[in-house]
Amino acid sequence: MLTEKFDAYGEVLPDAAGGKSETAKAASAMLSRVGQYLFWLLVIIIVSVRVIYYPAAPAFEVGTATDVKQAVTR
Repeated sequence: MLTEKFDAYGEVLPDAAGGKSETAKAASAMLSRVGQYLFWLLVIIIVSVRVIYYPAAPAFEVGTATDVKQAVTR
């Protein structure tokens, strides 16, 4: 006995197992790939701009030297 299956909104589900046509699958894969490329391109641009316009400061800057006795008593 063959029964129709319905989704949550009462629409009849398609008979295909995957539910998507080949063109829809190809378009989805293509959009996914383009989205990944755009994301990594944006990451590369942001990191490059950060390196060019905001150079890293030295990790340790030597300030004025204070007397050792004065520094110990603080």
